[in-house]
Amino acid sequence: MLIERTVWPQNKKCAAMISVNLDAEFFGKIYYPEINVDEGDILRLGRTSIWFGLPGLLEVLDRYEVKATFFIPGVVAERYPDAVRSIVERGHEIGCHGNNHEILAHLTVEEQRAALTEARDTLTEITGKAPAGFRMPEGEISEETLVLVKELGFAYSSSLSDDDVPYIREGCELMELPIHWELFDLPYFVFTFDPPIPPGQSRSACMDDVLANWMYELEGARRFGTLFNLQLDPQAIGEQGRIFMLERLLEELKNTDDVWIAAGEEIAAYCSK
Repeated sequence: MLIERTVWPQNKKCAAMISVNLDAEFFGKIYYPEINVDEGDILRLGRTSIWFGLPGLLEVLDRYEVKATFFIPGVVAERYPDAVRSIVERGHEIGCHGNNHEILAHLTVEEQRAALTEARDTLTEITGKAPAGFRMPEGEISEETLVLVKELGFAYSSSLSDDDVPYIREGCELMELPIHWELFDLPYFVFTFDPPIPPGQSRSACMDDVLANWMYELEGARRFGTLFNLQLDPQAIGEQGRIFMLERLLEELKNTDDVWIAAGEEIAAYCSK
């Protein structure tokens, strides 16, 4: 069942969700699933994203009074509980991003259940609230994954790129808040020499070009009444030369006054009605 594409609160033209994938050093598993995340550039960039990128990102969100949704693997929450609590203290939503940044489709149903249950329970213990949202770790999931997500008490998923508006997925009856790769900062900017990320060692993207992409996508969302679902990683957007991109985007969102800016749980609850 599709949600009406143009009906948003207060007659806003579209909705915007600012989401953050707080992967820390586990971002390396996006490119090399079996990599040791506890050494080299992978560990250095992961820690930098927590110690420097995250505080800068939180400061900008505070300044523009925007509440975001942070999708966090259980193991990252265990390694950096103080960072997770600092996010919660600012009123942001915490969602589940798997447990060990595993490729869930490669696991049996029971292995998936164990991983997601552990992640949910870890996040609940650290934040004091069970996560409502789920975003798959980069990789693959199966229909069984989404059925499990629903069974484990999650209210919505934000994992698939198969629409521009929230919808209820048949079979699992789970609300989906779709995502799109062009609205994810990490693939534009991540770079390490060893191991080579991205493979082939292409250059980091031009920041002006990426910001222009996002602005075009926002204009499209406003024109067609869809969901603008931005994905951020602190190691990318939190860099001193890139944080201005988020500032420019948030200024546009605030100044136009025709975009409903909300966290994932609020958008899912509204669309479920």
